[in-house]
Amino acid sequence: MTIRGKFTVNEVEERVKVPASTLRQWERRYGFPKPERSGAGYRLYSEHDLDNIRAMKRHIAEGIPASRAAELVKRLHPAPSGPRSLADMRAELVDALTSLDESRADALLSEAHTLHTVDAVMAELMQGVVTDIGKLWHEGRVNIATEHFASSYIQGRLRSLLNITANIKSAPAVVVACAPTEQHELGPLILAVTLRRAGYRVYYVGANTPVKDLRDMAKQLRAVGVLVSASTAESMQQLFLNRDYLAGIAPVLAFGGPAFNEQPDMAEVLGGTFLARSVDEAVDHFHELVQNKHDLVQDKGAMRA
Repeated sequence: MTIRGKFTVNEVEERVKVPASTLRQWERRYGFPKPERSGAGYRLYSEHDLDNIRAMKRHIAEGIPASRAAELVKRLHPAPSGPRSLADMRAELVDALTSLDESRADALLSEAHTLHTVDAVMAELMQGVVTDIGKLWHEGRVNIATEHFASSYIQGRLRSLLNITANIKSAPAVVVACAPTEQHELGPLILAVTLRRAGYRVYYVGANTPVKDLRDMAKQLRAVGVLVSASTAESMQQLFLNRDYLAGIAPVLAFGGPAFNEQPDMAEVLGGTFLARSVDEAVDHFHELVQNKHDLVQDKGAMRA
């Protein structure tokens, strides 16, 4: 099993000071490095890839031809054995958080990020752990304080991921928010991190966001998209009552979350589009929506010309 990639090509370029164009050239000519692809088609490089790229860079600096350097790297630095499964780590992280052992939880998440992609850690580990602990609370096996501690811990780690991911000033702006009265932030936080890693300039505004204020922010940023999450019927109803503020809020208006998973048609009623039931699908669908809007504007401009 290969090591899972977790760094985008831009992050690799920043860390090892090798241009992205050179990395792609090495990949085409020498079959090295061999990044994985995310669900959205982006190259993802592992820690092992970064070590090998640094070795390749050293060999070339010593005067070794690139083709020979690539052979040396592949022969002398083979990929290590595969990582521990996220399923195993998920059970351990549940135990750590329900035992209120924050140090052990920190160590487990650090290990997970070393061995697996950021996307996989968020979707399979972080989201899974919150779901598992929520079930334990419903079954009466942990109390509400423990469930809140675990949720707060995971959300804090997601916010840290969001903060350390570059927000490119020249990229299209996207606002990610929770509907009025909505307090569940896990899904929209994961989406915000994933979109920022995909190259969008993401503004995450969090829980219980008034729709009028959301409209004002989107206008100020000239946002290409506004994405709103709702998990309850009450939150969806609040969106419906404030639907006039949603009209024309951005070229792309999309909705997601458990409430819209159950009633996807409500997204159209509110003047937008149902995004998806999973983060991978959501990002792919958002790309399509943005591209379709861009193509429509281009077509109209051509017609006017």
